[in-house]
Amino acid sequence: MEPNSPQAGKNRSNTGLLLLVVLLLISNVVMLWLLMQRGKEVEVGQQQVAALETRNEDVLGMLERTLNSYDSLQTENDTIRQELELQKQQIQELMDKVKSGNYSLAKAKKEAETLRSIMKNYIAQIDSLNRANQELTAEKQQLTQELGEEKAQKQALATEKEALAGKVAKGAVLHTTTISAGALFVRNSGKQVDTERASKAEMIKCCFTLGENKVTDAGDKTLYMRVISPDGKVLPTNEGNNRFKFNGVEGEYSAKRDVNYQNQPLDACVFWTGGEELRTGQYIVEIYEAGSLVSKANFNLK
Repeated sequence: MEPNSPQAGKNRSNTGLLLLVVLLLISNVVMLWLLMQRGKEVEVGQQQVAALETRNEDVLGMLERTLNSYDSLQTENDTIRQELELQKQQIQELMDKVKSGNYSLAKAKKEAETLRSIMKNYIAQIDSLNRANQELTAEKQQLTQELGEEKAQKQALATEKEALAGKVAKGAVLHTTTISAGALFVRNSGKQVDTERASKAEMIKCCFTLGENKVTDAGDKTLYMRVISPDGKVLPTNEGNNRFKFNGVEGEYSAKRDVNYQNQPLDACVFWTGGEELRTGQYIVEIYEAGSLVSKANFNLK
């Protein structure tokens, strides 16, 4: 067959076409392989991005839980409260850095763990302070109760002492076993004579016997006599100042006398010699000592 024959040209053309087809097949295989490799790279990238997002969320979740834990801590200690606020501020700043994506997650996670460790230390401090406060509160309540009981005991003792003092004071008041009162006139001979006639009466006499009293102090005693006339007035003494205190008030007396009392029965008389004309009716005579009523009597003048 001649080289330039039609059959030779046709063979060369078929060979070239076959070669082109083979080249196209090889090119397609290469392109397919490249596409598969690219798909794998994209998948790996997506997995890496997902893992990074998961780590990001984990760190943010840890920081969020730590911040909530700090918010739940309650204390009345001003120093610890200020320190807690600073720690919360650091957590918030760290969260902002993580959200921005420009901060190392490994470093952020390490700092978050450090902040959680610090928080546990604060929890221990606050628990210790709370226990101490509870103990102090219990001690205060116990002390308040003891003080209340002591105050109640003191009040009871004071009441008892006051009652005892009242009994002693009451027991110290003198009393009479006998008492009598009446009017007198004086004869020319100087003899004093009892009378029931107001027109003749010149003096009033009250005689009594002070009974035995071992409670009151022995010694000089001043006895005050008040003579109350039928019109309710106190007969005046001939002394300038005739006022004294009795039964918690101040009033007038008609006469007084000093006696020496030695805790034994003692007879005594007190005389009114005011010189005032007496009227008819009932007279009341009262004897006082140390501001308390000792005894009283009454008589009538016609």
